[in-house]
Amino acid sequence: MLPAPLLLITNGDVAAALLRQAVPGAEVLPWRDVLTDGPVPVVSTLDELSEIRADFLASKGWGDAQALRQIFEARNRGLEHHEMFDQVILWFEHDVYDQLQLIQILDWFADRDLGERLTLVQTQDFIGRRSVEDIAELRVLETTVSAEQLELSQIAWRAFREPEPFDWMALLDEQTEALPHLEAAVRRLLQELPDAVSGLSRTERAMLEAVRSGVDKPAELFSAVQDQEAAPFMGDWSFWDRLDGIAAGPGALITGLDDVRFQPDWPDEIRDAFFERQLALSNFGEDVLAGHGDFAERAEIDRWLGGTHITPESLWRWDNEASRLIAPENNQAF
Repeated sequence: MLPAPLLLITNGDVAAALLRQAVPGAEVLPWRDVLTDGPVPVVSTLDELSEIRADFLASKGWGDAQALRQIFEARNRGLEHHEMFDQVILWFEHDVYDQLQLIQILDWFADRDLGERLTLVQTQDFIGRRSVEDIAELRVLETTVSAEQLELSQIAWRAFREPEPFDWMALLDEQTEALPHLEAAVRRLLQELPDAVSGLSRTERAMLEAVRSGVDKPAELFSAVQDQEAAPFMGDWSFWDRLDGIAAGPGALITGLDDVRFQPDWPDEIRDAFFERQLALSNFGEDVLAGHGDFAERAEIDRWLGGTHITPESLWRWDNEASRLIAPENNQAF
């Protein structure tokens, strides 16, 4: 008797390649979306959201718009074909990147009755760093997706996409044990909002503190900031985009890039030269770290937390010490 056909859904190509080796004959579907970056609004269908995502990723130079649309279309078709398989196993990690993908996928499956056919393996480290032999051992973590997990994912996925982040923050007061890594992901994303005093996100502050401590090369800076994360979630392209945002314009906090913005398609010699540039704090960067300046008052901030667009005109902030949002209107705290 042939083994039951399996559909494995995981975070990206590295984990997918490993799972293909470890589970021969299984169909593996990599999710391939950086939901920590760019708009993730409430829309009617997965296909509609995929178009928005493809256009955003292309606008960053992270791929060709048409090619990205085709990738997402193929992924979505693969999801629709879940009925062809005897079992669907979700393989996801503990970090923010994976938790967002997980709640999106569980929300999609919540309207489809898979019962015990839908299972989940959640790991506390990175699947792609494991060996083929480890994958078999990780199967002991596999559990049937529960009604509580599906319901919580629906609540969380809707909250993430709202145009205001109140419901996302409210998850910190909810019972989220059904998805044990969700609370940490919620809090970590809120910390990417400009903070209450300096206007820096947690990542931006970590960059400045690393440069002040003597890290003066972009490649070294990426490693230094990643090392500060309990669960690193930001890929290098996302990181360079954040670095661009604090190293250019009248509110530049770091000098040394000379308004040169990282391009993923650079030839090796240009990329290597970029990684060797000499970084230092600007005078304004020193002031902001010392508590004497507000980056958000000078910067042309344009970023997203799911469905919430953060701009100078709609400047949501996060008070990490008090765990509260500060809304744009009259800086009212919640």
